[in-house]
Order: sequence, then structure tokens, then C-alpha cells
Amino acid sequence: MNIETINKEIQDFENLEIQIVPGFMFNQKQTIDRIYRLYNSKFENGSTDADGDKKYFFNINRNPCKVTTKAIDFDTKDIKIMTAAGGDALRTWYFERDLKFWMKDVNFGILLNRIFEELPKFGSVVLKIIKGVPHFIDLRNFVVEQSADMLSQSNYIIEKHNYSAPEFRRTGNQLGWENIDEAIKQHRDSDAPYITVYERYGEVAQLSENGTKTYKYMRVLVADPGEDPTVNIGNSVPTPGVTLKETEVDTHPYWEIHLEKIPGRWMGVGTVEVLFDNQTRENEIANLQSKASYWNALRVFQTRDDTINRNLMSEVKNGEVLNVDSEIAQVDMSDRNLAYFNQESQKWMQNRDEVTFSYDVVRGDTLPSGTPLGSARLAAAQAGTYFDQIRENIALNIKDLLYKVIIPNFSKQNSTEHTLRLIGTDLDKFRNMLINRKSNDELLKFALKKGKVPSFKQYEFIKASVGEKVKQGTEKLLKIPKGFYQNLKYKIDIIITGESKDTQVWAQTLFAALQAITVDPGLLTDPTKKKFFFKWLEAGGVSPADFATDQPVNMEQLAQGTPVGGGGVSRPASVGAGATAPSEQRI
Repeated sequence: MNIETINKEIQDFENLEIQIVPGFMFNQKQTIDRIYRLYNSKFENGSTDADGDKKYFFNINRNPCKVTTKAIDFDTKDIKIMTAAGGDALRTWYFERDLKFWMKDVNFGILLNRIFEELPKFGSVVLKIIKGVPHFIDLRNFVVEQSADMLSQSNYIIEKHNYSAPEFRRTGNQLGWENIDEAIKQHRDSDAPYITVYERYGEVAQLSENGTKTYKYMRVLVADPGEDPTVNIGNSVPTPGVTLKETEVDTHPYWEIHLEKIPGRWMGVGTVEVLFDNQTRENEIANLQSKASYWNALRVFQTRDDTINRNLMSEVKNGEVLNVDSEIAQVDMSDRNLAYFNQESQKWMQNRDEVTFSYDVVRGDTLPSGTPLGSARLAAAQAGTYFDQIRENIALNIKDLLYKVIIPNFSKQNSTEHTLRLIGTDLDKFRNMLINRKSNDELLKFALKKGKVPSFKQYEFIKASVGEKVKQGTEKLLKIPKGFYQNLKYKIDIIITGESKDTQVWAQTLFAALQAITVDPGLLTDPTKKKFFFKWLEAGGVSPADFATDQPVNMEQLAQGTPVGGGGVSRPASVGAGATAPSEQRI
């Protein structure tokens, strides 16, 4: 692989426009450059017009981008690991706690936040997986076949890296590059400030000894040291590229996420691109009004007397009496197009809200006076369904990334013996799960030894005894043995509804649940009541898992005969003659 082939592919990417359909042309490089300018309030041809006056940029795309970011965002806390059929619930819980701590160490939450910030801007995000850890890729340095539907269908993928000479040498030595000194020597002879390294993935033709041509999927690193001005006097010619490394690989290391897709092109469609025309027109309106304001500020007078002084401001003294043949009158310089400008701007802003779903109720703005509360909630719900679909698609991509990249790398790094620290609610949940597990073990031993199932009170004594043995404290250090997560059966769920929940309804549901449990504690123990109670909690946006504490029973309460449940449907006081009490059953 030589530098000429790579340069040809890059030139096609930067200059060639592909045709989506007749009349619809697209160039990814130009689109990305324009997005950068518009999002950052910059004009392509400078900040002054032909008259030398400043041009003002009326940015209308930042707010919709931030609205979309907020609407599609979810965090690492929304990633739940659940036990699959035949799996071990306790080991899965350990696994989830360990995974959350690992995600914090590798800043996976920061990576998620950046994904949701960049997706509305560009419509696409690319992650590069290096040793199992995802890293963000700058689309300005990413070259792909524009017409490919996805990265796996692209004939080539090129990533550009710029290095200073010392950084190039240090990085090359760490990664085992070849011809480092040759590349640096060519760079010293050029005027380039950096050494550009092209990392290319794609098929490479190779000639065998008998002259036949074969193709292999390769990872190729080629350095472009710069241009050599000494080869021809007065002409700078590119230096020949220096091959640093060639490796045969199975596939590329990149992961793609798109906001919305258009068939016929790789790059997704973001909010800024949707608002190209709206932004252009709003800038025109804003600058036309700005030009008009210059005229409105002028004070111009008119008269038919040709003997009057030309400039009243500079040539007429205070208190002077003018003797003229015709009256002096001020010229009306007021702007009569103000209503038109406001109407035109409002039309384009309304269109902005329609195409991006960034209505005032979604942005959190004050609604117009007289808007019914029901109408506002209905509008918010309808807009929320649009973003729910996008968030669900992104969640599926993230889930696939977790299954295939993140969790396998985490399991590999945590296969050795290590320590897991539990505090707060994590410690409470661990103790309750441990009590339930050990109580079930004791229940099985009792049944095998006695030949019958213990009564409810006996089971509560067993559970309370196990609870007393569990060590108390504000934290616990668990030693996870080597290979503990091997062959663990789990499944991943991403909770994607939390960002759109009604906080007021959630708070009301939470308070009502506290009152209901106070009145009838049986809501957490009676199976029938518990089922309906948890359904009600879910409808109000409250997680039922927060109420399933299952605290251990106190031994003193049992010894004194204090009820441990409370409320609920009581059992019959007596049973019929000849019948056995339901407290004990033979097995």
C-alpha cells in the first residue's frame, strides 16, 4: 500500500459529490465543515459583508441540539444486568456492581454523555475499540466511502493522526512501528509542522511468487512526512510515504451510531443539517434588519432653499435663527418593514420547531397564556414519543456494544481475584440477598432432615437467625475469587424511560406509596396485594425494586410474639375436623 492510493481515496472523499437521487448531491467533508461553522456561529466567507459592515449570526440550531441531547440521554445507572434462565441471581448482582465500578474507572459515563452531545450535531458518532475500551473519533479525521450504508460495507476506512516528531518517535517505539527514523528524516527536510499517519483498513492487493494477485483485509499504517521544497526549485512536491506497519486483520475496530439515516449515504442526519436553510434565512433576516437600523438612526433634513447650510449638525450654532425661503423638514427614515421581518422570522422559527420537535413545551419555555394543562401534557407526550423511538434505537446499539465489546473486556480484566467494596444501598441489598439465599439453604436442610416443610413461624425464626449472623457495619469488602464470572448467564436491559418521566407524578406516587405501606404493610408481603401494588408503582414511574427490601426479622420480636407482617388477609382461625393445619405440609 502506497501513499498515492491513500491520497486518491482522501481526495475523492473531500471533493467528490455522490448522487443520492437526481437533484440531491452530497459530500460528507463539506457537510461536516458546514456543521462546525453553523453550530459555532461562523460564516463561511468571513464576518463582514461587501460594504465592510459586520455580519451578525443569529444561531437557531444550538437550542434544538441541546433539546435532542436531553431527550435521548441515558446514563450508566440505567444499564441493568439481569439473571437469565438458569443463572445465579447473586453472582449476577456481584457482576453488575463490579461492572458499574469498572465503567466509572474507564469513564464510560463521560463517553455516553459525549455520544448524546455529538449525535444531534452530526447525526453520526464513531467509536474506536482499543484493547476493549471505546474511544471517541473526530469525524474531521475520519474518511469512509460516502455511499456505503455501514462501515462494514465500505471499501476503505482511513483515520488520520497528526504527530510532532518527538511524539511520533515515542508512539512508534511503543507500538512497534518500522522505518521511524526514515520518516522523521523526511519530515525534517520538509516544511510540514506535523507528521501525518494514515491508518487504513481495507483490502490490499498482493502479488504471489507466481505472479497471481490476491487480496487480503489489512491494517496499514503509512506516514506522510510532508512536502519537500528542495526537490525542484520553486516547486514543492509530496515526499513519498513511509510504510510503518502492515497487519492482516479480520475486521476494523470502529463502532458506529447514527441518529437518523438516509439510504444512499453513510453519514447520518443531525439537527444542524436539517436546519441548514432555516439558519441561512434567519441570518439574512437578522442582517437586513441590522442594515435597516443604520438608516433608522440617521437624522436627514430636506428643503428647497439652496442657500441653506449643508450640515445642520456641524454648521448651525445653538440659538441661531435660520432665514430661508422654504421650510426645513426632517425626512421620515422610519422602518415600515418591521412587521414583515417579524412575520418572516416567526415563520422560519416555527418551521424549525416542527422539523426538530423542539417545541416550547419540550424546551421548558413558558406556554402561551390560556393554554390548558391537558393540552400541554398531550403535546409533551406526543413529542416524547418521537424521541423515545430514537432513544430506543440508540439503546439497542449501546446494548450490542456492551454485549460484544464492553462486558467481554470487563470479564477478562476481572477474571483474577479482586475485592468488591459495598456501601449504602448496595450493602443493604447484598445483605438481604444473602439472607434469602442462606435461609433457603437452611429451609432445604430442615426439609431433608425432618421430612416436612417448616411452619411459617419456624421459617421466620430461621431467617431471623441467619440475619443475626450477617455481620453488621457501614461497609463490606467482598473477595471475588478467580474465574467467578466464568460462564455466567445474564442478559442486559437499558431503562430508557427515566429521562421523560413526569417528576411531579413520580413524587406524588412515592408519597402515596409511603402512606399505603404505613397503613397496610401487607402490601409488601401478601402475594396478591404485592402484585397489584407493584403494578401501580410502575405506572407512576417508581421502581418496585426500591420497595422490595425484605428486611430480616428481629429475634426479640419473634420471641415476644410480636407480629412481623401486619395487615393483609388473615388466615382462618381454625380448620375443619380431621383436616391438617396449613402451617406444616408433608413432602
